[in-house]
Amino acid sequence: MRVATTIVTPDAAFDVEELFCSGQTALRQGDYARAAQAFDRVIEQETAGIWLERALFQGALAHEAQGDLDGAAQRFEQLGRRFPQAALAAEALLRSMRVQLHREAWPQAGEIARIYLERYPTSGPAGRIVAYAARGLELLAADRQTEAEYFIAKGLQIVDQLELDRAGRIPRDLAQLYFALGEARRQRAEQSRLSPDVKEFSARLERRCELLLEAQSAYSDSMRAYDAHWSTMAGYRVGELYERLHEELMQIPPPHTGTERERLLFEGAMRLRYSVLLNKAASMLEHTLAMAQRTGEQSEWVRRTEQSQHQLEESRQAEERALNQLPFSRAELERALDDLAARSRP
Repeated sequence: MRVATTIVTPDAAFDVEELFCSGQTALRQGDYARAAQAFDRVIEQETAGIWLERALFQGALAHEAQGDLDGAAQRFEQLGRRFPQAALAAEALLRSMRVQLHREAWPQAGEIARIYLERYPTSGPAGRIVAYAARGLELLAADRQTEAEYFIAKGLQIVDQLELDRAGRIPRDLAQLYFALGEARRQRAEQSRLSPDVKEFSARLERRCELLLEAQSAYSDSMRAYDAHWSTMAGYRVGELYERLHEELMQIPPPHTGTERERLLFEGAMRLRYSVLLNKAASMLEHTLAMAQRTGEQSEWVRRTEQSQHQLEESRQAEERALNQLPFSRAELERALDDLAARSRP
């Protein structure tokens, strides 16, 4: 039996077990800083053994609880990598992935996911779902979309097999997977560019809107996990989808042929479509900020959403002013949109 190490300080001497137990007591009492300090002292002194493994895991929990996500991820990963035979190794790698995904550290999360999937190919569904989401987000960030969609599909296959996607609230680990699906679909949507050619415009716009709605559906599914962080990210992305489509539509020039009235009618029809898109984006951003306020979420994504909402409101007001200055009723503009769609059909 291994004798516990004794740690000597200028003020006192502690054996490792005693120091570890004091860290656990502090962790249970919610004194996360004191707990982290105790566990880190064990880590500094021990080079191997059960106390080091336990201190790495509990220390990671203490650092995570006090908001030091980078420190938590490092300790979880160190345990998983250095001690693959440890009882907590698989759980440590899974937790490290979750923390890195929360930090949006896609390359780091993807690297841990590779190790996890190679080492634990038959692990429980939660671990594999998170790992597939991590690989997907890592590859999307590297513009390797087809490969990313392969891993996302692998995760969705588990969801379907176990019927995890029932109506209502879904398991929390599905939030990352559906967010990854939303990101993949968002990239597909933004790759579908609009055309200034009247004959192609309506069909291209319809396809773009279909892809947009598919992405929105995935982001909305992510929100069903009721995780404030992922819900805020997803809500912002949906608003951004509509904003970017609006920006692209604004760049479509009116037809060069036809009378001045026809050109103004085309402009009015497009502005009417813009206003609908902006209203949808505004609704999603408002919903996202309300959710963040209810949950107390305070993150960079909340700040981005607030900034986007402000910019969006300015765009909405500008569109309303432009529509009011045109010599057409809303009904006339609706008919112009219908006519544009009819002209684009083969």
